[in-house]
Amino acid sequence: MSELNNSFSKLEELEKLASETLLVDLLNKKKAEVFENVVFSGKRRYYIEDLTERDYSLENTTPYQIEILDNPIEAHSWGAMLCQIANLLLKLYPEYISNVMEFKCGWSKAAMFSKELKTNYKSINYGLYMNCNHTAIHACWVIQDLLDFFKIDKSTVKFLIHRPCSAEPAHVKEYIEKRFKRGFIEYLMTYYKRTEEQANKIITVIEKYLNPMLAKISKSYTNWFLFDDNATMVNYVKKIKEQITFSIKFDEKARKILNKSLDLLWKYYKV
Repeated sequence: MSELNNSFSKLEELEKLASETLLVDLLNKKKAEVFENVVFSGKRRYYIEDLTERDYSLENTTPYQIEILDNPIEAHSWGAMLCQIANLLLKLYPEYISNVMEFKCGWSKAAMFSKELKTNYKSINYGLYMNCNHTAIHACWVIQDLLDFFKIDKSTVKFLIHRPCSAEPAHVKEYIEKRFKRGFIEYLMTYYKRTEEQANKIITVIEKYLNPMLAKISKSYTNWFLFDDNATMVNYVKKIKEQITFSIKFDEKARKILNKSLDLLWKYYKV
């Protein structure tokens, strides 16, 4: 049990460090947990976006953090990320302020910068406005083209984005599920004094009964082990609890077991 406690303590220390430091900085210092191109921050996960290649699979994604020339930026919408990147680059290279209006993207006829406020343009520094009327795909392409315009080596830029679990590769989801189960079992054994057998029975209840119920009400979220957003997760907990309450398939004992399993899941997600 002491070995188990040490393992869980190390996980808590890593999560505490991630909460105090920008994840993109931890990635650069090789202190973040990474599986292929997935970076973990507690139960939240982000994807390393390769800016040297055009990506056509960015639908429903959101930006998270980027680091350009040791300058980290965090923004959770594509428009905000674009504006902050433009401000940073113009600050680092003020000689570009006079000719940034010349910046264009070869795949679009739209002007990317303006000296006047227009529809879908947002104010940035230096009396300029930036075109933010882009899909996620095109917003990422604008970032790539901006880096080229400012002659920055895109391979040196670290960029993290968030993907909804419905858009994640199958082998990544398999790894995430195994990782979650391992942590959940350790949590149940450490904090609720469950035996390993009892913890695995809770896993079985979730897989056999709660996952199928979730899959019936959501296309994006079909597996309780793949959530990485607490607000989204708790909404589905409420919906499934309502189903458990009113379903004629379950007797009182079954309802109690299902609700308890959901409660333990929710408590673990909040850790």
